[in-house]
Amino acid sequence: MQASPSLFEPADDQVLARLGKKQVLKRRFGFWSLFGFAACELITWETVLALFSQGFTNGGPGGLVYGFIIAWSSTFSVYTVISELASLAPIASGQYYWTYMLCPERSRVFMSYIIGWLTTLAWIATVTIETLFAGTMLQGILILDYDDYNPKDWQGTLLTWAVIAVCVFINTVIPGALPRIEIVTVVFHIAGFIAILTVLWACGSHNSASFVFATSMNEGGGPTQGLSYCVGFLGNVATFV
Repeated sequence: MQASPSLFEPADDQVLARLGKKQVLKRRFGFWSLFGFAACELITWETVLALFSQGFTNGGPGGLVYGFIIAWSSTFSVYTVISELASLAPIASGQYYWTYMLCPERSRVFMSYIIGWLTTLAWIATVTIETLFAGTMLQGILILDYDDYNPKDWQGTLLTWAVIAVCVFINTVIPGALPRIEIVTVVFHIAGFIAILTVLWACGSHNSASFVFATSMNEGGGPTQGLSYCVGFLGNVATFV
């Protein structure tokens, strides 16, 4: 016999009622589909590979390693707070609702409005970057596969729009399939990580520990090594954005 959720864990509608809200959105995602969405939205190892040269050129292997640790710990500190707020008030509006909830009464409306717009603009910018990223990667595959292919900027733009069109189609025409797509995608995400790591481990050249942890480089021609670290650090930050 299944225990009532009210005895051990409050149901979602009860949590929303406690916050003065009513459920109006259809829930399609379960734990694993949400896990797949979160893991694939991070695209951490894929971004590390794509932006590796930036940090390696500006900062070297030492800059890459320590910059990654700094970026990870900084991101972890931010999302520790966000996860606590999400457990306290699990509302889809997220940051701008939490801002309204925590701000003084005289400023809560204004601050919530500002945070709402900043969040919206951040999502727009993120989707733009990711689709451009995917479109130009598709163009990179064409460059690798076809020796006679002459890449043009406008072709990368059209491929970016094609990626956007696919995303819009899935989210508007077949949204019910999205949870299953997320699960399939996370399988490829994990399998790809294992496959690429195995190939690099078996076939790549190996250097000493001192080269990895104690070597700095300034191949970008920065005026100082410190500035070179900062330029290369942008790649580590983008990995967690």
